Amino acid sequence: MGEFAGKYGPWAVVTGAAQGVGLAFAEALVGRGLSVVMVDLSPKVVDAAAALGDESVAKPLIADLADPAWIEALEAATTGMEVGLAVANAGVAFVGRYLDMDPARRRAILDVNCVATADLATWALPAMVEQGRGGFVATSSGSALAGTGGVALYSATKAFSVNLIEALGWELADSGIDTLAVVAPTMDTPMFRSGGADLERAFASPVDPRVVVEGALDALGDGGRWLADEGLEFAATVPRDQRVDLMSAATTAMYPHIFEALWSDSLPLTQPHPTPITPI
Repeated sequence: MGEFAGKYGPWAVVTGAAQGVGLAFAEALVGRGLSVVMVDLSPKVVDAAAALGDESVAKPLIADLADPAWIEALEAATTGMEVGLAVANAGVAFVGRYLDMDPARRRAILDVNCVATADLATWALPAMVEQGRGGFVATSSGSALAGTGGVALYSATKAFSVNLIEALGWELADSGIDTLAVVAPTMDTPMFRSGGADLERAFASPVDPRVVVEGALDALGDGGRWLADEGLEFAATVPRDQRVDLMSAATTAMYPHIFEALWSDSLPLTQPHPTPITPI
């Protein structure tokens, strides 16, 4: 057993694991010697898990994270397993003006992005504390760096993830448990592609999620918040009011069919940005 698996194994739980970033996490963790419980609402998670191996390597669990009962299903699916790593990756988004959002979508964003993340932490961390080792990771977004127009509620929920992770890291500092919030750039995932973004107006090309995931796992243990690229590192240094303008402009630029009235060709910055910034 390698060093990574020795600290964070033998089992990991990854939510939103049927595709995209969650699948990239599952693949990377299996590659590092862990077995993975792959949780997703989509039945596609069954085939995704089977592609990684039998159920001693990758075990699928179909569950709706907007339903509080999903934790009971996870408890049943992991009976007898020693879980050393939990990845809260599942997410729901809405691109558009906040006031145009359907109430059901608003509730789903809060339930999946916030409540399910907190529930996973509540479920996973006590056993890790008892073991004296483990890790808890949450997938966040560049939109967490400031209130981001066009994805207002999504942005707020991703800031929730960062703050929760940082606070847990402080509280668990002497427990042997590592926490990490992955502040990610725009990634080339089915969720992103389904949103109808105009990539010609994007500030940068979407990143392969596997690259971000490998970097995140390498960073686990080095601190609570990990900024995945130089553009995000720069954005974090911009004064807050300008950062709101910057992140909102970068987001709405990709969706002119929704935000044409809000977009202008001039970014409201007093200094040039050296690298592209991709907030979602």
